Amino acid sequence: MKPSRYTFLIVPDHDGDSRRFSISRNGTLFILISFIITIVAVVFSYIYLIPVAVDYTRMDYRYNEVIGERIEVLELYRDLERMKQMEIVVQKALGMDLGESDSTDSGLSKMMDDYPIKLTYLDNVPSLLPAAGVLTQDMIVSNKEDIREHYGVDIAVPLGEPVMASASGQVVFSGWTTELGNLVIIYHGNEYFTYYGHNELILVKPYEKVKRGDVISTSGNSGISSGPHLHFEIWKDGEPVDPLLYFPGLNQSNISVK
Repeated sequence: MKPSRYTFLIVPDHDGDSRRFSISRNGTLFILISFIITIVAVVFSYIYLIPVAVDYTRMDYRYNEVIGERIEVLELYRDLERMKQMEIVVQKALGMDLGESDSTDSGLSKMMDDYPIKLTYLDNVPSLLPAAGVLTQDMIVSNKEDIREHYGVDIAVPLGEPVMASASGQVVFSGWTTELGNLVIIYHGNEYFTYYGHNELILVKPYEKVKRGDVISTSGNSGISSGPHLHFEIWKDGEPVDPLLYFPGLNQSNISVK
């Protein structure tokens, strides 16, 4: 026969009266179950919740770091453009030959010449889909803090596929970034920029001139990425623009370069 109550005796080490108390069988089971649940919850938090929280903090830090990198790249390029234009104005005012500047920045000015300005309107507007694939992520822009913004679109592409310049222009950045991995940024004139992220290999260098359709990289899975794909962004006047406005065909499940 199972006991209906359990009696516990507490005997002190020093002189004193011992204490006795009893708990019902159901009360004892409740205490044991509560203790076991507490232990399981602590173990679960240690194994799962704490690593998730740490990963989230790390991802948030990397995201903020990447946004800072993008802003810095744009600001540096704009500063270079202003310096170049100022140099041209000064040279013209002094009656100097624009091709014979002796300044220390002349090499940079020659590389960063006014090639984009000479482009036609159709040349410098993104009009070629950079890679064939499947649209997996739309652009997300929100003022809410709990929504992670996504300034472009993701196109699922197998590893090693050619990635082409969406329009003619000049490479202003080609290298590694925290979030987008191997990244290429092209300036097309009229304040148009395009971003090509998560590449496997980069095939162009900064200040290199490219034409619409030139292969600038190969698709990859670099940076913070869950699988091989191309991250593609369009910026105009310092603001991200939805690529779907330029390429409505991206709404289809399967897309090809046109």
